[in-house]
Amino acid sequence: MSKLIKIDEEYKQWISELSERFRVSRLRASVKVNDEMLRFYWSLGRDIVELKVESKWGDGFFNNLSLDLRNELPNINGFSPRNLRYMKSFYLLYNQLLLNLPQAGAKIEDANHIEILPQVEAKLFAIPWGHHKYIIDRYSNNSQKAFFFVQKTIENGWSRSMLLNFLDTDLYERQGKAISNF
Repeated sequence: MSKLIKIDEEYKQWISELSERFRVSRLRASVKVNDEMLRFYWSLGRDIVELKVESKWGDGFFNNLSLDLRNELPNINGFSPRNLRYMKSFYLLYNQLLLNLPQAGAKIEDANHIEILPQVEAKLFAIPWGHHKYIIDRYSNNSQKAFFFVQKTIENGWSRSMLLNFLDTDLYERQGKAISNF
C-alpha cells in the first residue's frame, strides 16, 4: 500500500472506485465471452443436425470431429466427443422451443411460454455452459421445463450446485400450479 493511500482520503476513494469499476468490467467481459461461446456451441450443434453428420460420416463422427478440432485448435479445450454431443443436444432442445413460439401478438395463456425471440435468445446465452449441461441431462426432451430452469437460474443467480438442488425438486410443477394475478 502506498503512502498516498494512507494520507489522502480522496485518493483512497478513487482507488476504491477504480477497483470496483475493474471488477464490474471483468464480469461484463466474462459474460460476453460466455455469450459468444454459447452462440458458437449453438451454431456447431445446428451444423451437426442440419448436415446430418452421423448418417453422412458414420458412428465415429464425434470422435473424429473431436480429434480434428483439437489438431486445428491445439490450445483450446471443450471439443471432447461428449461436449460435442452436448452441443448437438443444446441446439435440438432449445430449437424445439423456438419452433413452438407463438406468433407475435398472440395471446399467451401458459405462464411458462416465452413471449418473444430476443428475450429467449438473451436468456439462453446468459447462463454458463455447465448449467446448460445439467439442464440438458434432466430435460433433453422437454424444452419448456429446460427453459424454465434457465429463467430461474438468471432470476435467482443460482450456482451450479443450487441449480442441481432445484432440478431434483418438482419446482416446475409447483410453480405452474401456483395461482397468479396475471
